[in-house]
Amino acid sequence: MNSYQRPLTKLRVSLLDACNFGCVYCMPPSAAFLKKEDYLSADEIIRIVGNLVEYGVEEVRLTGGEPTLRSDLPVIVDKLGKLFLKKISITTNASRLLQFLPALAEGPCRSINISLDSLEPSNFKKITNHDGLGRVFDAIERARALGFKIKVNMVVMKGLNHHEIINFVRFAEREQIEVRFLEVMNIGVVRPHFGQWYYSGRDMLREIERQFTISSVDMPGDSTAQVFTTSKGGRIGLIASESMPFCASCSRLRLSSKGVLRACLMKEDGKNLRGVPREEYGPLLQEIAAMKPLTRIKEILEPMHQIGG
Repeated sequence: MNSYQRPLTKLRVSLLDACNFGCVYCMPPSAAFLKKEDYLSADEIIRIVGNLVEYGVEEVRLTGGEPTLRSDLPVIVDKLGKLFLKKISITTNASRLLQFLPALAEGPCRSINISLDSLEPSNFKKITNHDGLGRVFDAIERARALGFKIKVNMVVMKGLNHHEIINFVRFAEREQIEVRFLEVMNIGVVRPHFGQWYYSGRDMLREIERQFTISSVDMPGDSTAQVFTTSKGGRIGLIASESMPFCASCSRLRLSSKGVLRACLMKEDGKNLRGVPREEYGPLLQEIAAMKPLTRIKEILEPMHQIGG
């Protein structure tokens, strides 16, 4: 697949729209989830991803909602491992990760991104509407012991958790885990609060540089993150989707939990691949590639949990 001379090699697969957290930037207070039978089955996911591999997809990240709410997560990962992908990874809030780690450790997924927006128990509960910070820390410790590559993603929101940026850098140094700071995006439930919560990537960097000496790290051209190391060996990243968008180099596609392939996080239109025979993929994927935007789209009404993390 190719869009404006960009190879589309990375695929985000949302396993479901449900989540056991109620994060303020993601989940509407009265969120309604799809029925279980509406989700793609494990076999449907493998069939669709297998077809997309033939058209250039090389890396798959499993997301949600919360992917660990699917009991067949290890089965899906194991079957993906037979598709000759270069990389399989998972994004999770890690509250239920411990029970899956033994099975995942035997499979092809070696990379886990953990969404963690506060290191303070009370603030963690305020942001996530969940009282499970201790289980997240336990999961991180166990995953590291099992040899997984761990990254921590912090969505930075002014007035809610931006005061914790420095503590997260120290966490990266102490635990030798890469921490990535994300600008909050103008999506779904964030829209009424965007002006209040938005904290720019440049402000994050200025705050970090006041207390740490950092050096930039060379990254691939399609990387979403600017990455830096501190003088004490901490590794931090910055994903400034709003102020420093990377649309022109984006190599990602998204598959929804219902089977709709989308060109962009910020575009609701797409093509449903559920039940589509492989011989019909070519024209559909050309249409999807043509939907890929070159510049940042201002906002989207759809809640983040429905799109996939």
